[in-house]
Amino acid sequence: MAERTIRTDRFGSISVAQETIIELPDGLLGFVTLTSVALVPVDDDGVFTWLQSVDDPATAFLGVTPWTFFPDYQPVLGDLDQAALGLEEPGQAIVLCLVTGHDDPPRFTANLLGPVVINRDTRVGRQVVLDAELPTRAPLPLPR
Repeated sequence: MAERTIRTDRFGSISVAQETIIELPDGLLGFVTLTSVALVPVDDDGVFTWLQSVDDPATAFLGVTPWTFFPDYQPVLGDLDQAALGLEEPGQAIVLCLVTGHDDPPRFTANLLGPVVINRDTRVGRQVVLDAELPTRAPLPLPR
């Protein structure tokens, strides 16, 4: 398993498996130059994952596997997004919803409308905007 060392502001220098590096050809919404991230798990349960920029040490986004908090979440990708990602079946997709921390009141929310979807086989991902009425700030429980 090949490893790559990346420099980060949050974690210092870290070694990541090459398989954890995801290409985002279109970037993320508002971050079009963010085209390569490493998936850095927060803990062993895999619920939270950092999307750490490979090229910009200061840029990282927290993602959450949505079904832990939203068991009925059923994102349906449009044909163009499925084709762009080369997805032929749901099991090929990794889905992460970006998390935002808010100060007043202290809370965390997940963007269910614009998940990051990754083809686990090709390691190519994109942030999609679903054609559904879903919140961009769905409340997450505060950690204990």
